[in-house]
Parts: sequence; C-alpha cells; structure tokens
Amino acid sequence: MKVRMKFTKTGPIRFVGHLDFMRYFTKAVARSGLTGVYTKGFSPHLILSFAAPLGVGEETLGDYADVELAYRDVLAEGDERRRLDQYGLDDDFLPAPPTGEEMCRAMNAVMAEGVRVTSCTRVGQTKASKAMALVRSASYEILLKDGFLPLEDGKLDQGIQDWYSQAELMIHKKTRKSEREVDIKPLLKEISFQKNAQIWQIEPFSKRKGYALRRSILIRCATGSTENLKPAAVLEALAAYLKLPSEPYGYQIVRTETYAEGGLALSELGSDLS
Repeated sequence: MKVRMKFTKTGPIRFVGHLDFMRYFTKAVARSGLTGVYTKGFSPHLILSFAAPLGVGEETLGDYADVELAYRDVLAEGDERRRLDQYGLDDDFLPAPPTGEEMCRAMNAVMAEGVRVTSCTRVGQTKASKAMALVRSASYEILLKDGFLPLEDGKLDQGIQDWYSQAELMIHKKTRKSEREVDIKPLLKEISFQKNAQIWQIEPFSKRKGYALRRSILIRCATGSTENLKPAAVLEALAAYLKLPSEPYGYQIVRTETYAEGGLALSELGSDLS
C-alpha cells in the first residue's frame, strides 16, 4: 500500500540537500520497523517520492512523502491492483497495516531533531495519484529578521498591498540558457503582512535570535513541475518596489502547507488508517 507521510523539517537539518534527505528518509523507514517495498534489479531502492523538494536552508511544517509499504491494501482496485501485481503485493497473506498513529510513532522514534511525521494516510496506487503530480501551490510564512524591510508595520502592510494591486508584477528571471522578464502576478495567489508571526510558538522558532519584532509575510504561490514561484523571488521584487535592499540572509522561509488543485491539502486526498 502507498502511504502519504506529512512531515516537518526545521532547525539545522534544513541545510541538508534534497538528495541527501531522501537517503536519510529511506534509512529512517528501514530503522522504524515498517516494511518498505524496494525496486528490483542490481541497485534496489525504496519506492519513495516527495511532493515538492525544498531549497537548501528552507524549512517546512507541511511537506509530504509517498512511501510504498508491504501491507495489505484492501481498497486497491482496477489499475491500482495491477500496479500492485508488478511488485508481488497483490497477496491476501500480507499483514494488515498499522494505524496512522502507529506509523507516526514508529517513524518519530528514529527521526533526527527537527524532522517529525505528523500524519500518515493511505493514497491511491496510480501514477496520477502521486504527490508530486498533484501539487499546485504551497503556503509560506516568511519570518523577517530585525532590520529587514525597515518600515513601520502600517507602511509595510500598505506597501505590500500597493505592490500586489498592480496589474503586472514583473521580475528579471535568469536561467542557464536565457534571461527574460516574467510576470509573477498569475503565480502569486495571496500575500499579506503579519505583525505577530503565527509559527512563533512552535519550536525551534521561539528560541531564535534576530527576530524579536516577530514580523512575517504570508504568501501562497504556485508550486510544482508545471508552474513554480520561489518565495525569495517574491521578496526581491517587493524590496525593489519599496526601494529597499534585499538581503539574502534577512529572512527565513518556512513552508506551512502544500496544496493540490482546488486548495486541498495533500493529506486531505488520502484515507485514514485506523
């Protein structure tokens, strides 16, 4: 059965790159006692995929990993059942799956500091049901370090509203092959100023120095393989509009949730394991 695990990644482990984090997550599944399903061939690996990889240094409270586990999937049918046959998992003698809470406890018992699995749900077996194929947007809370965007709260709030109210929000996008002007207005779904950071009470945010003012900017933007907007690009464009310097270390990006079409969190697309 395929299980969608929602997890956090905060603190020093945010500096671990995506590929290394995938290897870490694979080892955590093995240590947890959960029975993973591996590919066949000379170099077998756990059947594992992530919804939307984070940039190095970014944190998350709402990311997802799809993991194939060797437990009985009584809900599989049609194409899902045929996919299970490929891995020899269409077997009534497979053990019944643990509950979602039991899976969370098993994973968290072996996780490093800053990584916690907060929910586990059963999801479909087809390729169309993969988390990475479903992602359309993500929400972020961007903590502003003291001195970054040094305006009074009211002026900063008004400046954000004035900037977002423009018909176009042009940025200069540079890639390895080209440079061009891009309008990010269609990709930026929401943006607002928050005087008291919503996530401040969550460890380890409350112990960080340099964020005494507890200001943050909340955004929801396009995320995924078809359309993608980086929060850092939003801040750079906003700072340029306000005629203020954009310091690369003046803020901390925290992803708070990942959404599918229609604004549904990816965890809402699964079935409870109870």
